[in-house]
Amino acid sequence: MAIITFSLTRDELLSGQKTVTRRDWKPSHMANWQRWYDEGRHIHDAYDRIPIAGGSKIAEIRLTERPYWEALENMPKDDLQAEGGMADSLEQFYDLVGLPPSHEVAVVRFELVEAEVAVC
Repeated sequence: MAIITFSLTRDELLSGQKTVTRRDWKPSHMANWQRWYDEGRHIHDAYDRIPIAGGSKIAEIRLTERPYWEALENMPKDDLQAEGGMADSLEQFYDLVGLPPSHEVAVVRFELVEAEVAVC
């Protein structure tokens, strides 16, 4: 089981609102997530921060499809809410993540399996 962190969208994850995340991963890291998915390893731990920085497990998530690459400019507008609702437009989202629209990111779609802590 791998871990993925949700420091900025902890409450949105725990409420079930956040069902997709985009990450600026190295190809080797993405290859691991794709391999795990292909091996049937769909359940992963969600942390509030990385464990080395004192992070704690806050939930388990289940991947709902194989992680894939996508340019930010191809992000569906519906994903703004699924990303946690922190941006009202794609342009705001690009600014929030600090990457140009042409940049390819890893897209991870999931559902909340079990929350370890309550939403504050």
